[in-house]
Order: sequence, then structure tokens, then C-alpha cells
Amino acid sequence: MQVFELFFDSLYLSLVLFIGIRMLLIKDKSAPLLGAMTLLLGLGDSFHLIPRIISQVMDSGFDLNQGALFLGTRVSALTMSVFYLLLYLYIRRENPQGQKNWKPLNLFYYGCFLVRILTVFLSFKQSQTMDLISNIPFVLMGLVDLVLLWQGRNKASLGHLAIYVFFSFFFYIPVVLFKNTYPLIGMLMMPKTVMYVLIVLKLYKNIKKDFVEKDIMDFALSYLFLGIFAGALYRELGKVYPLGSYFARLHPHLIVLGFLILSIFYLLLRGKNPAQDSLERPLRIFNFGIYLTFSSFFLHGLVDPYDPSSLVRACLVGMSGLGHILLSLGLVLLSLKALRSLEERERPA
Repeated sequence: MQVFELFFDSLYLSLVLFIGIRMLLIKDKSAPLLGAMTLLLGLGDSFHLIPRIISQVMDSGFDLNQGALFLGTRVSALTMSVFYLLLYLYIRRENPQGQKNWKPLNLFYYGCFLVRILTVFLSFKQSQTMDLISNIPFVLMGLVDLVLLWQGRNKASLGHLAIYVFFSFFFYIPVVLFKNTYPLIGMLMMPKTVMYVLIVLKLYKNIKKDFVEKDIMDFALSYLFLGIFAGALYRELGKVYPLGSYFARLHPHLIVLGFLILSIFYLLLRGKNPAQDSLERPLRIFNFGIYLTFSSFFLHGLVDPYDPSSLVRACLVGMSGLGHILLSLGLVLLSLKALRSLEERERPA
């Protein structure tokens, strides 16, 4: 289970951070809101998942990193509160007829949010009682979102979100109540995280339009920004923890493989009007290859200084290998599609 959690956490963080950046580049009125939500989710969770990943492979890691782990949970509590506040604003935008008069509900919701923020800050004194109290307004916020989502379940943009929010709290509440008595119940945080991934994917699908040529450049820019972020993270995180050489490779790999290569493809295909569906599938394969490669490098860089088990190393090699295979396959298919498109364009009528 420890090995599974290592890979689960790294894949989760890589996914939500990339999708958050990608959302911000989509031309849609809801893109800034949803992109900010997703980035907050990833950045906030990274504050406690990165120390947790390191603690898993470090001797007496959970004891030595107790302060970082606690601080991470508090930061995550704050960002999750903002996440649900932004979700509330999104629901209002998508279903303005959900309430005849939004003012009383707004006052209640914003009040819960302020109490939640205040009690989370008070819980920094490591008071278990205050930690429990801080979750009461948070659950009330989630309950309001859940009711509104259920009311708007027939709208395409809100469909299934009520289910995901319900199960996220279904898995979260037992952890809050019983984590100190039954530590193993903390495993429920993984299915809770799966619900958040489903929420993010649903929101991304809501604003993602049909594939067009410009999407290639949007993905390229997403990798550029993610590469810049990875470089900054390596510099700052390296001041706190020793990091492996793989972490240093994230920055150039994302910029070269993601930004430069896709930019070249975009410039080659711009104005050539290739069949859009013929490019979408190879691009998906290419993106999934980069995703696995990025995630494996990220995890490699975190755990290598602590001499992880042979099983962890074997799984890392397997994930990285699969990522490189898919990346190469996607690159070959994109090249063939581009060549065929150019040939058809230049063929005399």
C-alpha cells in the first residue's frame, strides 16, 4: 500500500497542476475561475503530499517531518475552503435560477467560509478540538454545494458533480472523526482524492471545445508554464529537502519535449488544414507519454536521496519506460500525420 500511495500521490499532483494550467489557456468565460480552482487544489495539496511522499521512504520520516506534515494539512485546509467557495460561484453562474433570492444563501455561505478560515488559523496551535470545529463550517459549505448541484443535476455542465462532491465528503468525514483513534482510516483520503480528480475532469470537459489546430499550441504553452514552475519548485524545495537529479531534469524535459516540439508541429501545420480528428489521437498519446514521464521524474527526484526499496525503483523504471514508449509513439504518429497533411496540401489538383 505504501508503494501504491507514492505513485498515486505523484500522479495526482502532476495531473491537477497540468490541467489547471491548461484550463487557464482555454478561451471560455469560466476558464479563469475553473483554472484557479484546479491550481489551488494541486498547489494546496502539494504542501502536505510532498512531505508525505518523502516521509514514506525516509527513516523515521513521519516523526522527523511532523512539523512539515502538520503545516501542509493546514495549508491544504485553507486552499480547499477557497476551492469550494469558487465551486459555489461556478454553480451560481451555471444555474442562476437555482434560487429565487441568492442573498440569504450568500450571507450564510460567506459566513461559513469566514468561520472556516478563522478556525483553521486557530488550529495552527495543533489543537485537535479546534481542528474538529474548523470542519463544521467546511461540511456546511459542502452541503450547500451538494444541494445546489443536485438541484441543477439536469444541466449538462453540472451533471454528476453532485455525486462526486457527496462521495468526497463521504470519505472525508470518517477521517476527520476517527483518524486519531484508527490511523488506518486515513486510507479513505485516496478515494476522496479520486473524487476531486473526477470533479476536475468534469469541469475541464465543460470548457474544453472540440479539438482544433490551436490546441497544439495551447498544450505547448501549458508545458512551458509547467516547466517554468518545475524549475522554480526544484530551486525552492531543494532548500528544504535533498532532491535527486531527476527533479532537475523536469524543467528542460518539459520545455524541450512539451513546448518546443509541439510548437514546431504547430508551425508546420498552421494553415495546412489537416483533418482535426487525425491529429487529436496522436496528440493524446503524446500528452499521456509526457504525463507519465513527468510524474516518474517528479517522484524519482523526491525519493532517490533516501534509497527507496527495489520495488519502488522497479515501478519507477516501468512507469518511466511506458511514458517514453507512449511519447515516442505519439511523436512518430504526429510526424506521419503532419507529413501526410503537407503532401496532400502540396499535391496538384
